Amino acid sequence: MLEVTCFLIDDDLDDRESFEIGLKKVPIPIKYSSAQNGLEALDFLSSLNDKPQFIFLDLNMPILSGKECLPQIRQLAGYEKVPVIIYSTSSYKADIEDCQRLGATHFFTKAHSIKTLTETLTQLLSGEKLPFVLNSTNQ
Repeated sequence: MLEVTCFLIDDDLDDRESFEIGLKKVPIPIKYSSAQNGLEALDFLSSLNDKPQFIFLDLNMPILSGKECLPQIRQLAGYEKVPVIIYSTSSYKADIEDCQRLGATHFFTKAHSIKTLTETLTQLLSGEKLPFVLNSTNQ
């Protein structure tokens, strides 16, 4: 099985660590990297030769929010079709609609358990057809 590459943009260290724990439990080989904010992420993504296959983006971050970062990711050469999954504590309808309009592939409300996170990540990274909104209530 080929390795899947994932990139997480999240300012919260605990959330990055939880995400990494969830990824390690996914039964797929995964190469993982992360950034602490949108500016750092844009610099990193624009320097890569091999694009990540999946980008997970937090909404509420200082410096550059997820809503500000998402259109800039889409403007980077080669990132027009890379799945960008919003990974946020927000479940506000306006945030969901804004992110869909801005080009997000999915809107994933942060799970309250590693088990739920791992299950959703497994589905996403396996290429399962999933609804736009993913959260613990529709697991």
